[in-house]
Amino acid sequence: AAAAAAAAASGQIRRLRRACGASAAAASQQTRLGDGGSGGRAVPLSHEATTLWLGAGLARALLFARSGMYMLDGPLGGLLPVACEIAALPMLLVLSRSTISRAPLAVGLAMGAAAVYASRNRLALSEEDAVADSLFTLAHCLDLLAAFAYLVRTALIDGGSGDVSVGFTHLLMPIQQGFAAYYFLQAFGQVPELVGSGIPFETLQIGNAAAFGAYLGACALFLAECFDGVDSRAAARLV
Repeated sequence: AAAAAAAAASGQIRRLRRACGASAAAASQQTRLGDGGSGGRAVPLSHEATTLWLGAGLARALLFARSGMYMLDGPLGGLLPVACEIAALPMLLVLSRSTISRAPLAVGLAMGAAAVYASRNRLALSEEDAVADSLFTLAHCLDLLAAFAYLVRTALIDGGSGDVSVGFTHLLMPIQQGFAAYYFLQAFGQVPELVGSGIPFETLQIGNAAAFGAYLGACALFLAECFDGVDSRAAARLV
């Protein structure tokens, strides 16, 4: 019962974050489809980042189909989180299709490497269903890679701070990921009996903390660009 409660709580935080993130991605998609929208400017939550998020969403969809151990209980449980995950997949596919068509080998290698790592570092919650436990770790690994892809895109993109939806996304991501990181670090204590293989607890704890750092770093870069733009406009008016 304690193991099921732990899995449900961690899944609840993660799915709420993904639902909010998908909503922010939809707002960006409405104003500039991928990199080819308004003004031709790029946005961080597209291409590589959403491709990896798509992989994480597919891993969770397969997890739901294989095992009910990671389903949520309570008022936010049942089929509602599953529906949110599945509803986000078509939108993520639209945001990711250019990356998949441009670099299918790189995408396949990244997801394949994550799958191999997940199979060797998994929990033991799904009643001897090693595939389901591996899918849980895989989804978190891909979320971590997506966070760093988001950070890299933020660092490389210039001039995207004027979009309200982009600013909302930058502020939202570290807040939501912070809840997940806090849970895994404070409430998801290591239990040797729940280790199926490798170091799954360390993977989840360090991975979620690192993802929080990546989103926080992206937010800091965005805010620095905003303040720099304000200072530049003020200096131009003085001249």
